[in-house]
Amino acid sequence: MNYKNGLKSILIKNPNSLSASVVVFVRTGAVNEKPEQAGLSHFLEHLIFKGSKNYPGDLMSRNVENLGGYINAATSKEWTMYYINIQKDGVEESVKMLADAIENPIFPQNEIDRERKVVIEEIQRHSDNPISVLYEKHYELLYPQSTLKNSIIGTENVISNISATEIYNYHKTHYIPENMVVAVSGNFDENKISKIIDDSFGKIKKTYTGYEPIFLRHFQEKRDWTHYGKVEVGYMISGFLGPDIDDDNIYTADIAAHILGGSKSSRLYRKLYEEKHIVYSINSGFMSEKGNGNIYIISIFNTENIEYIKEEIATQLNDIISNGISNEELERAKISAKTDWSFSKETPFDVANTLAFWQLLGNPDFPKKYIEKIENLTSQDISKFFEKHYSLSKLTNAAIVPKEKVTLNP
Repeated sequence: MNYKNGLKSILIKNPNSLSASVVVFVRTGAVNEKPEQAGLSHFLEHLIFKGSKNYPGDLMSRNVENLGGYINAATSKEWTMYYINIQKDGVEESVKMLADAIENPIFPQNEIDRERKVVIEEIQRHSDNPISVLYEKHYELLYPQSTLKNSIIGTENVISNISATEIYNYHKTHYIPENMVVAVSGNFDENKISKIIDDSFGKIKKTYTGYEPIFLRHFQEKRDWTHYGKVEVGYMISGFLGPDIDDDNIYTADIAAHILGGSKSSRLYRKLYEEKHIVYSINSGFMSEKGNGNIYIISIFNTENIEYIKEEIATQLNDIISNGISNEELERAKISAKTDWSFSKETPFDVANTLAFWQLLGNPDFPKKYIEKIENLTSQDISKFFEKHYSLSKLTNAAIVPKEKVTLNP
């Protein structure tokens, strides 16, 4: 349902379920942050549940626990998401709690100071995790002129010094109904839930949408980055830009990623792991984004194999372009993708999360078209996809390998 204030809501009832999930997506994340706000979306996510107008202190958390539920949140490049998974009798209260937390947070100074320490510890753990570091670098290399390069976790300096006023102003600017999607899935009374949403989220005042992120639709030239750090083996994320989130080629991209490295029957796994034994693990996937999404390839290996791995990745991509794929290879990838899709829709949360995500990012028809679209793909579609989006001059590589000294390659 579309509201006059810009809010969108989705209700998916399942009378056979014993539980339900209330999910709220807010279209604000790292892409919305200015340099002096790096990590603020994530910090704000930590503070939302620390007290609101009608649920001061830890009352909300205690309510959820007493109702047998689970409350949590997440922040990404383009969105922040809050949810409560609950037994069916707690759905109405869950909607009220999330609405109050998101519209009327208090941001007590003592909680801000307490959460600073928590988030700074997360930043430090993040810097010690090679895959997390490479994920951020992967985006910096692919999107140097887009706000998609912004770090989700942010910087210790910003989190240490950000004021309550700055947090409040960021919330006021971005937590507006035009940026929100509310989804409720599972067993609930539709009339009651609709009325609660009408009387809470639906009455939030419409206002200015705030700082607009920069999404550039372009193809980035090849860039390599290598960090010699405190690791025992090598880690690398390779990748290249793909289609926009509202482009029909995102269906092709998903199957292309499955064929490339999505399972143990994929090209890269069979060639680099099973046949050549030059990686400990390798997999690939497709990330949907505004502007351009991206194909990523994650590999773990002995350092001496890094250049050989880069060559083999390029060889497999070029082989698909030049010689295509077999129908058997395509069908395996489709089955794998459909299985993953089915498993990702098993719970009320899975359903609400999927539908709200695609609604928020402007492609609400994606979930209902997914199976049909991938069923209709041909081997020629896959070859054409790689031919259009990949070339060696566009492949970026971000790697962390074990050495005593630290060297950064721009």
